[in-house]
Amino acid sequence: MKTILERYGCLTKVEHLWCLESFGIPNSCILESFDIFPGYYGLVPCESKPKFVYIIADEKYSLEEIMRFTKKVKNSFTHSFDGAYTEITLKGLTCCGVRVTGIEEYAYIRELQEKYKEIGFAIKKKVKKIENDEALIKIRKFFELNVIDNEIFLDNKTPDIGYFTVNNDISWDLFAKNIHLLHNNFQRVSFDAAKCFIYQNAEITDMIRIFSKGLTPELLKELKELYCRLAEM
Repeated sequence: MKTILERYGCLTKVEHLWCLESFGIPNSCILESFDIFPGYYGLVPCESKPKFVYIIADEKYSLEEIMRFTKKVKNSFTHSFDGAYTEITLKGLTCCGVRVTGIEEYAYIRELQEKYKEIGFAIKKKVKKIENDEALIKIRKFFELNVIDNEIFLDNKTPDIGYFTVNNDISWDLFAKNIHLLHNNFQRVSFDAAKCFIYQNAEITDMIRIFSKGLTPELLKELKELYCRLAEM
């Protein structure tokens, strides 16, 4: 019988972003990421529906405020979606907003933006064109984890995603360097990696998220062992 843990935490990753202005409120800052797993070089299914959409705020909202905005919008918006607090650092500037997933049609995006605006969410105006620009993104979200052991987890909703624990938090630059080494020393399969942590047992557990088609617990254990060895070099 599977043991499933639901934990709250944060995921940090790099994505390339594009303006999505043609589907949103005119002259507003709304962004989309197409390369949701940029380190993975296999085939990721292409879909005509939005993947990750970012509604950018013109104010610095707290996690609680974003979650309450989203709860209110879900009461009136007739289509399904998930919204999470996000911070995006792009060209030296950091903004907060809502990371939207699970929306089925591009045609629904403007209506969703307007629902947020109607309840007082300050929509950031478009300042400059963003096209394939690299951004560091932090997402506060719930993790639904299938426990393999105390250090290895599979995502309960997306089996090609898994996690392994690490002992310490490190800067993004050092993490990117370690993952580059991991890619160079583990070429049997392609994978994408991101930093994350969860809250559990009254403390923070640091982890690394792995995406790879056909991911198995055995592969996660191999990646964890090699990552830890390389990180100590």
